[in-house]
Amino acid sequence: MQDKDDIHPDAATAPGYLANHAARAFNRGVDAALKPHGLTMSLIGPLLLLSWKGPLLQRDLVRSSAVRQPAMVALLDRLETMSLIARSPSRSDRRASVVELTEAGREAARIGGEALVAGNAKGLEGFSPEETADLVGLLGRLIVNLDRS
Repeated sequence: MQDKDDIHPDAATAPGYLANHAARAFNRGVDAALKPHGLTMSLIGPLLLLSWKGPLLQRDLVRSSAVRQPAMVALLDRLETMSLIARSPSRSDRRASVVELTEAGREAARIGGEALVAGNAKGLEGFSPEETADLVGLLGRLIVNLDRS
């Protein structure tokens, strides 16, 4: 945690700031665990989605994630260059591409999943099961409130 003199007193008690700071700290830790494998947080998102849902149309990957179309195309290009995914034309729509994991992609998704689980476990060290449930519930409510138009 930052020294209390390093941040504005209002930020130190602002849920939005604290959630954002926690997310950045989590991402740094997971990225550090993924780096030896040539992976990053941004790269494992599509891999985990494909691991969970199976082959998907590229447009469905965009719809199922928080990543916009241009960024997803760049991620998929990089994953394909790394031989972690394969793209092929859709049989039902010539304009669409089906994206699926390669064997190496399945292994990368496994590594990514383990890094995420370990990162969450580190963040919850010392929390009781009740505190963990409370935190998850409160963060869920915070997200709903912030997503509300």
